[in-house]
Amino acid sequence: MVGLRARVERAAASDCSVLLTGETGTGKGEVARVLHALSAGSAARLVHVNCAALSPTVIESELFGHERGAFTDASSRRAGSFERAEGGTLFLDEVAELSLNLQAKLLRVLHDRRYERVGGGVTLAMGARVVAATNRPLSAEVAAGRFRSDLYYRLAVVELKLPPLRHRAEDLPDLIAEITRRISVRLGAGVSVPTRSGWEVLGRHLWPGNIRELANVLERVAVFWPEEAFDERLALMALGSEDSPQCLPPAHDVLDPATVRTRLANCSGNVSRLARELGLPRSTLRYRLARWADGGGWKESSVPPSAVRAQQLPLFESSFRPQNPIWRAESD
Repeated sequence: MVGLRARVERAAASDCSVLLTGETGTGKGEVARVLHALSAGSAARLVHVNCAALSPTVIESELFGHERGAFTDASSRRAGSFERAEGGTLFLDEVAELSLNLQAKLLRVLHDRRYERVGGGVTLAMGARVVAATNRPLSAEVAAGRFRSDLYYRLAVVELKLPPLRHRAEDLPDLIAEITRRISVRLGAGVSVPTRSGWEVLGRHLWPGNIRELANVLERVAVFWPEEAFDERLALMALGSEDSPQCLPPAHDVLDPATVRTRLANCSGNVSRLARELGLPRSTLRYRLARWADGGGWKESSVPPSAVRAQQLPLFESSFRPQNPIWRAESD
């Protein structure tokens, strides 16, 4: 399977519109920044517009700009987001929140590559590359009549779906290594590395807030418990509940090696089928199987080998580096 990272790099090389979909916190904003950084227009600006944060009466002016006197508070001409992003990238976050009226105007701009400021008569050329993002399934929004199908197809020339963190358990070590590095740089202090029991808790958590939740948990540990061992107790506290209801069952209850090998044989070696039977993400089961194949079992003070490898990698010079672990997609 061509991974997410490869698809991002290929999309960045063109000037086509890109639609980013996925749950809240999966890193859509980070992907938008990487698309811009790897594009031919990286020297120009990346302009971020949060469509959900602006009222319908303001967003048209925000996108297209306005002339002096266009409305009561328009005391001077103002360049809109399309104009400020000229030659670069316009990132329309939460694009599904746009009204149908604004959707029609956005479609016209994308089709004609022309627009006018609110209250103006001068036609301006649109030279920005558009990247849009939403946590809603736009196909369902189209079917419900809340989103224009023609705008959807215009935005989704390339559509990149970011998988939730619970389906990418094997990426946790690399993500934790990178996020703790950034926190350490910002706070000017070291950040605790999870112990064996801490890793078990983090690996079982379902991460409803995805990468954003993971970053918050790690920063919480760095701020409130910098000197304490990042063990099971501390991981549960950082997750907000010592009962941690958003967790999978303990690994030793569900993923006993002998039991899993027997059940896998009964499934004719079909990992996907066994994962469904166990009610686990396939990536979690594949990670466990690979670990057992390498010799199995945790050592009392060990962390996953991939976490050690991640800590030995050169430090990321910026979040735009394509090696960023966010780009690792689920494997088939």
